[in-house]
Amino acid sequence: MMLNEHSVELSVTVVDDEPAAQDVLIRAARSWHYRCQAAGTAEQALELLEKRLTPIVVTDLRMPGRGGVWLVREIRRRWPQVGVIVLTAGCDATAADECREAGAHHYFFKPIKLDEFRHVLDTAARAYRLEQENQAYRSRLERAVRRQTNRVRKTFLSAIDSLVRTMEERDAYTAGHSLRVRRYSLALADALGLPPRQRKLLSLAAKLHDIGKAGVPEAVLNKPAALTDDEYRLVREHPVIGERILSPIIRNPEVMAGIRGHHERLDGGGYPDGLAGARIPLLARLIAIPDCFDALTTSRAYRDAMPLPRALEVLEAGAGTHFEPEFVRAFLTTVVPQLSAGAAASV
Repeated sequence: MMLNEHSVELSVTVVDDEPAAQDVLIRAARSWHYRCQAAGTAEQALELLEKRLTPIVVTDLRMPGRGGVWLVREIRRRWPQVGVIVLTAGCDATAADECREAGAHHYFFKPIKLDEFRHVLDTAARAYRLEQENQAYRSRLERAVRRQTNRVRKTFLSAIDSLVRTMEERDAYTAGHSLRVRRYSLALADALGLPPRQRKLLSLAAKLHDIGKAGVPEAVLNKPAALTDDEYRLVREHPVIGERILSPIIRNPEVMAGIRGHHERLDGGGYPDGLAGARIPLLARLIAIPDCFDALTTSRAYRDAMPLPRALEVLEAGAGTHFEPEFVRAFLTTVVPQLSAGAAASV
C-alpha cells in the first residue's frame, strides 16, 4: 500500500493500550488539525495501517501482545517512509536503545507534555513531506535521465550504422558483409541457446567486427592480386584498429574482446594476439564462423565466391583447429539449413 497525496495531509495513527492516554493524544492531535485513527494493541495497529496507511504512527512501547518494539520493526520493514514516534515510561532505562534498534525516529517519556508532543508531531510531518518531495524530484530526474539516455542510445546506434555503411561502401565486394555476419551470428546464438544479454552483445560485436578496415588503404582492400607480406600485415591490423576506433564509445569489454579476437584460431595460430582455446573470448569464437562462411561464399576482388558445399567442407575441416567444434556443428546442422530454406523461399 502506498500513501497518496490526501493521506499525507496531517494524519496519524495512535497506538496505546491505556484508554485515558490514548484519548489525550487523540484530542491533542485533532486540536492541531491532525486526522487520527487509534488502536489498543500492536496487532490492531498493523491491521489499521494495512487498510489506511498514515505518514505518522505514535505508539506506546509497553503493551499487551507483541508490543511496541515489534510494531516499530514491522512498520520500518513494510513502510520505511512512515515516521514512528514512541512513548515510553520515564523510568524505563533501556527504552532509548530499544527505540533506536527498532528504527523509531523519535521518542519521549510519559507523562505526556503536550507542547513536546506537538513539536515531535510537526517534526515528523515535515520530515515526511520533505521525503515525499525528494522522491518526486528523484522520479522526475530519473525520467529525464532515461529520456536522455534513450536519445543518446539512438544517436549512438545511428552513428554505428553509418560507420558500417561508410566502411563497406569502400569495397563493393564486401557490401553487406557485416550485417550478414550479424544475422548468421544471431542464428548461431539461437541454435546454441545463448542467453539474451550475450545475444545482445553479440549482435553489436558482429555488426562492428570489421570496422577497423576503415583504417586499411582502399588499394589494399580492393587489390585483385595476391597481397604482399607488408599489405597482409596491414590487413591483419584491422581488429586492433577497430578496437582503437570504438574504445571511446563502447565500454563493454565483451563487445570489444569479440571485435579484437574474431580472427583468433583455436590452435593459437590466429591474430592479433595468438590466443588459443578457451582464452579466445566467447563472442570472438562465435563471430569467427559466420565471418569465414560469408567471406567464402561471396565474391571478392581477388576471387569468385566458393560453392556452398565446398565452403561447408572448409568450415568442417577447421573444426578443432580454427573453430570451436561445437559451434561448427550447430552452424552446419541448424544455421545453414535455415539459410538454404530462406534462399529457396525467395526464389
